[in-house]
Amino acid sequence: MPDAPRSASRNYVYDFHRMEKTATLGALSTSQGASFTGERIYSGLVTKKVGTGSKPHYHPDETFNYVLKGAMKVTMDGQVFVVPTGCLLHIPPNMVHTSVATDDGDVTYLVWRDIVSEKAGLPSTVEA
Repeated sequence: MPDAPRSASRNYVYDFHRMEKTATLGALSTSQGASFTGERIYSGLVTKKVGTGSKPHYHPDETFNYVLKGAMKVTMDGQVFVVPTGCLLHIPPNMVHTSVATDDGDVTYLVWRDIVSEKAGLPSTVEA
């Protein structure tokens, strides 16, 4: 099967590894990564350096993080737990949480968040 036309790949295929890496939560986190926002979903490939992470915050919308490499220590809903490689973290809307790369090494994960609140003019992330 021939390769897809170049125009199709420019409109539908995004290479996170070649995209510019920026702060994903601004001053609230050490997270760096590339992201893309579609019509209803925000998606990103994020890295946190060993032992670093976020201040307490929440997102008005539902969020999922899938750990590709390393592990993250999460504080959420009165619990502290580790999300290891190969596991999915579900963060319900408005749930205050922190996420820190464990002392074992950097963590890299995929993030998906719906953007209903953002489309309504509300912030996507709020410091707690």
